[in-house]
Amino acid sequence: MTFYPGLSHIYPTGIHFNNSNNTTQTIPYKTYANHGITFKYPADWKPIRDLHSPSRWGYPPDPIVAFYDLSGNHTEADISTYFYVKQLNFKSLDEQLSRYRHDIANIGQTEVSERNITVNGMRAVEVIKTWYADGIQYQALTVHIEAVPGSKYYRIGCVTPLSRYNETLPKFQLVVNTFKLLKS
Repeated sequence: MTFYPGLSHIYPTGIHFNNSNNTTQTIPYKTYANHGITFKYPADWKPIRDLHSPSRWGYPPDPIVAFYDLSGNHTEADISTYFYVKQLNFKSLDEQLSRYRHDIANIGQTEVSERNITVNGMRAVEVIKTWYADGIQYQALTVHIEAVPGSKYYRIGCVTPLSRYNETLPKFQLVVNTFKLLKS
């Protein structure tokens, strides 16, 4: 077992999700708790150690944490399914979303949908986007969270090839739906 500094985990357990076939899927998970945030993530996903990889994350800042799916990803340098969490410096959720829309248009990505959601009592907006890279169509679920209105904002970016999106979505939803601020 490899130890990654700054990662605090509890023993894996499972969380249940109903999929579109009305069957229940259990996702074994671990809990991340650091940098003032906590969330659950799939137990078999590994932390990305190189958090300074601009081509992977888009525009700065770098994420505060990121994990990738080992299945189909043999090395950290060749990751196709992953999620990251960025802490962003904005004055409002509208400002954060406006900048994000501008950035994705600048790099040739297409917004597919957008909806208002709530993440553990925090106002949030879910944006789904697509793009092509190296002949593969990717789809990303990004959730923009207003953790503390006027001062603390986060973005959770969940990326996978479009062909794997539906099977990976419950794992991404595990991260998003369990995201919380740590109590100080």
